[in-house]
Amino acid sequence: MNQISSLFRILLILKISFLLISSNKLLDNLSESQWKQEAKQEIPEKNKQLVRIVKQYGPEISSTYKKAVCTELVIQVLEKMQPLNKDDKKRIRIITNEDIQTLLKANSNVPKGVYYALIKKGIGISIDDKNEVLEGDLVQFWTSTWGHCGIVKSIDLKTNTMQLYSSFPSTSGYGIQTFDIPKNAFFVRLK
Repeated sequence: MNQISSLFRILLILKISFLLISSNKLLDNLSESQWKQEAKQEIPEKNKQLVRIVKQYGPEISSTYKKAVCTELVIQVLEKMQPLNKDDKKRIRIITNEDIQTLLKANSNVPKGVYYALIKKGIGISIDDKNEVLEGDLVQFWTSTWGHCGIVKSIDLKTNTMQLYSSFPSTSGYGIQTFDIPKNAFFVRLK
């Protein structure tokens, strides 16, 4: 009987060890960003509203890329929620004769587009931690050769990518496109 009891204890210890090892491997496979994604706050109502508007009006506003480039789509979607003046629109459109890369290196607000426009107007909240980015936030970003803006659909920090509702040549106007998140990405949320 003692041998059976000892054998049972050994088997039980082995099974528990196996379960602990398996659960640790599972936890190791989940990245920190996935844990943080799970713990994220609920999507704010204005974000939800912005997403509803871009889904509803995006195909009409930007039925082709020539009809409305990324900045024009963002402007027209925002205007369905908030009046924008000519300075706001100029900031979103990033109207400048200066070199964008030089401006970025100087930490100028000009190439920050929609981020700068909403912060300057007092209706935007800067999102400096990518872990805090939610669907319905807005972004202006720059690679070394081109820039783009849109409304965040999702963000995956494990792959350093984001999906945006935007107007882009590869979607022939309005669509959902996946982009790598470059160093110069400026996220903002409506207050």
